[in-house]
Amino acid sequence: MEIQLRRALLALLACTTLVHAESRPRYGGAVEGALLGAPVTLDPAIAQVHAELTAIDLIYDTLYRIGPDGIVQPHLALAAPVLDAGRARITIRSGVKFHDGSDLTAADVAATLERVRVTPANRWIVSPISAIRVDGDVVELTLKGPVAELTTLLALPATAITRSGKPPGERPVGSGPFKVDAFDRKARRLMLAAFDGHFAGRPYLDQLSLRWYDTPDAEARQFERGTAHLSARGVAAFTGAQPKYRAEDVEGPAALLVFVGFGRAHMDVTADRNFRRALDLSLSRGALVSVGSGERVTPSRLPVPVEAGASVLDVAGRADDLVRARAALTAAAATVKALDPSRLAALKLEILIEDTRPDDREVAERVAYALTKLGIASAITAVPAATLRDRVKKGDCDLWIGQLAAPVSAATAWWGAAFSIANDPWAEQQLATGTLDRAAAAKVFAERLPIVPLVFRAVRIWHRSDVRGLGFDASGRPSYADLFLFGDPTRSKGKP
Repeated sequence: MEIQLRRALLALLACTTLVHAESRPRYGGAVEGALLGAPVTLDPAIAQVHAELTAIDLIYDTLYRIGPDGIVQPHLALAAPVLDAGRARITIRSGVKFHDGSDLTAADVAATLERVRVTPANRWIVSPISAIRVDGDVVELTLKGPVAELTTLLALPATAITRSGKPPGERPVGSGPFKVDAFDRKARRLMLAAFDGHFAGRPYLDQLSLRWYDTPDAEARQFERGTAHLSARGVAAFTGAQPKYRAEDVEGPAALLVFVGFGRAHMDVTADRNFRRALDLSLSRGALVSVGSGERVTPSRLPVPVEAGASVLDVAGRADDLVRARAALTAAAATVKALDPSRLAALKLEILIEDTRPDDREVAERVAYALTKLGIASAITAVPAATLRDRVKKGDCDLWIGQLAAPVSAATAWWGAAFSIANDPWAEQQLATGTLDRAAAAKVFAERLPIVPLVFRAVRIWHRSDVRGLGFDASGRPSYADLFLFGDPTRSKGKP
């Protein structure tokens, strides 16, 4: 199996490249790392942001997995679907256990996919499926049409298998490499313990603690003191100082989209397509490249990365276009009274950000500056992650800074997620026919602008010298399940 082979290769690498008393990675130990913000939920069917998807990857399993090279491999499924007469038959691996010791069966898989079908957040993923039934250890899917990327869709985190397909609650039971010891929102910590019975092999670590912070310095200082093993802020956040232990970094693909979403507090304004176009054109995406802690950032006007078919923005595409932006605002003012020049001074838009994603404030400040160039005032409001999720769901805001994460080369996944996050059914309706035409998606997206894409960013994680096995999957999620401790940490020069 892919995970077992990966861990075996990691063990071999450690043996051949390090000179320590240990001859191979040992099982045991605890590592403290970080998430990119607060996870609101550990329920795969409604998870959205990078922090939630990272945790879900550790707690649950999916039928298929997408490797760092973009190739889909069977996971809980024994093989690729067998297609026949509009049906896809997937044989489920036997002997897989949930964390509570119960068997994971085809019935759990079918019930999970059925729940995704009726959950608005991610039902677009299974919209090509018209019926699901169980036949022994086989799950049979009736398809509405030929689906070229069925295994890719069934590898997305929303389809991770829960027991009986039910919402997992506060102490979720999955079948993944780690089980949940505690999900303490007040202490901002998710405590995970190794699952000895994981079908693809037990992780090396005994425990993994993942924390989230409301300031970049808080995470960096934990790493600097040596009490944290991993940091997404890392050495780049230090000024004239070095962490206690020597640090190395690993960077993933630029598979995290940062975007502007629209609420309904001033619905006449934010629902107007010309207003959205004016905002899009007034944003200088080139200026957003400096946001973050040194990771790779790629400006974009589409919700699809270059690896999935988008063109690289040229210099003009990265810059604002105020002439066209003001023309779009004038067109909006013809039908939206609040945007009339005589009333514009009275308009003030609220931009919501999540208080544990510190980079989002700087992004919001650039959005606010773009609005200022259009003569529109705004205010940035930082709220807890759960509050942001709730207010966005209710439409109780004007603008908000959001994230999407998907396999970097999977265009269908990006288009589906971009329309779905804005409650626009276009992609879901297209996938219900079995296919999503990418050229049509780009055309409809440009007309509607359900969200305004800003940049695709990579995740860069610093790790202590004794932490090995860190990598990233195709969605930019860190491979925490592959971590192991090897030898003693090396102190930085000048550190006692």
